[in-house]
Amino acid sequence: MPIQHIAQNTSLVFLRLLLFSACNKYLSRSLYPDLTNLSLEGPPGHASSEPEPSIELGPLPSPATTPLHRTTQHIPSSQKALHYAVSRILFSLSLTESCIMFLLLIFQAMDLLSPRTRLHHWRYSLMFLMVSILILVPLSVSMLLMVGLQTSQGPGNRRLLGFRIGISFVPVATFLFALLQIPLPDGFVPLDMSMNVLSRLLILGTITLGLLSGFGAISNSWGFIPFLSSAKPTPTEHQITTAEYSLASIRNDLRERRATAEQQDIQGSESWLSRVGATFRPNSEYMQEIRGLEALEYQMARNLESMREFRNAAKFSVTFRGRLYRVFGRLFAVYCIIRTINSLANIILPTRRQASISTTYPDIISELIVYILSLFYTRQDIQIEDIMRISRQLSLVFVGIIILTSIRLVLRGVTRALRVTSRRLGASLMLLILAQLMGIYLLSTLVQMRASFPPPPKLPDGNDNTEAINLFSTIPAYEVFGSLFDWSFLLAAGVSAFVRWGAQKMNEAGEV
Repeated sequence: MPIQHIAQNTSLVFLRLLLFSACNKYLSRSLYPDLTNLSLEGPPGHASSEPEPSIELGPLPSPATTPLHRTTQHIPSSQKALHYAVSRILFSLSLTESCIMFLLLIFQAMDLLSPRTRLHHWRYSLMFLMVSILILVPLSVSMLLMVGLQTSQGPGNRRLLGFRIGISFVPVATFLFALLQIPLPDGFVPLDMSMNVLSRLLILGTITLGLLSGFGAISNSWGFIPFLSSAKPTPTEHQITTAEYSLASIRNDLRERRATAEQQDIQGSESWLSRVGATFRPNSEYMQEIRGLEALEYQMARNLESMREFRNAAKFSVTFRGRLYRVFGRLFAVYCIIRTINSLANIILPTRRQASISTTYPDIISELIVYILSLFYTRQDIQIEDIMRISRQLSLVFVGIIILTSIRLVLRGVTRALRVTSRRLGASLMLLILAQLMGIYLLSTLVQMRASFPPPPKLPDGNDNTEAINLFSTIPAYEVFGSLFDWSFLLAAGVSAFVRWGAQKMNEAGEV
């Protein structure tokens, strides 16, 4: 038996190494370059690294929003290697342990490996994910922001390095203190400290997933709803070309005016202080004119980008892939709408949740499947339990798709909010945030899978000791979280719909 345990533990360690290596290759070849490009994406009107269709006007000027003497941030190569290695290792370890936990559940259902080995590795993976979500990832983000943005290696900055590292622990300690203040549901008594922290983390994770799901549901269904999406005529190539000429003319004018203003400052006979005062004087008509042209250039760039997107979407919609995408998009939009209505019904009629208290999210797919099958078969021929199990897993897949579609916008918004100017630092921060969201989603998903997976087989000697070796016994049941997901889902969906509706009305008013 000891040899068997050693062989099983060795195989799981080897499996971890394989998953870690595969994740590193995936990061270096695909995900990290994509995040690097995502960190560069800015609002329309800003410079872009991607080439755009050229117009025969000679060399076009740079965007007016780009300063003439732009100061770039030069981060030492050692710091670049540091934040890249930290983010890569943490993400790879989190993804590896997530895969191990899912594999252990499959092994439990198939009665592979010994119960003690499964439970030991399960607890290790669960503890690592909790530590990574609560401490390692927030601390790494804080340190990268405090230390990674250091642009020089002078003696003064070196003396401040210890102070910067010490300050990095303050946000993490604040986050942990706030987490411990989250109240637990009534009637729930955690067995130990780890269950106490995990329950609070699941509450936070459920709210986070609900917000992401509500935001993603509106984003995915808005363009496919006829009475919400505005029917605009498809711009022609001539209209796009005219807009490009107009934008190039505005940028040429702005470049000339900025050059004239800079030349006047250089050739002026005033003192340095008077020149600075004249440049930044708020009532200067010349500077007011430049600011007005900058605002006009920004709005024209947004309109041009919108016209290009509409034109490309119209070309894609007439292809076979475009038509197929629109069919699936409409079906998915219907699902998002039904999800929203069902969440509202769960709050208004809480008895529906008590009827299916083992599900994580409102189980609407099972009801639809049973209704469709009842048209062809009798109720006695339909295995309700099997349909409920499959439908819960399909619900998880659909919710995961909704969340994935909204993560890209969330990551881009985080990098803009942090005002990160380094490509690699922005990609590293997004990778760390993605690792934290992935861990939170996994832990919340495990609660749902607790009702989908069959219990582990009984021991050969006939002792009914499954509760002690069941992996799901180490996580709380979902019924203790109530309707947190529904409230956060509806809140995010309502705010997102209101913002999109308001932006659409403002754009329509601006085009009149």
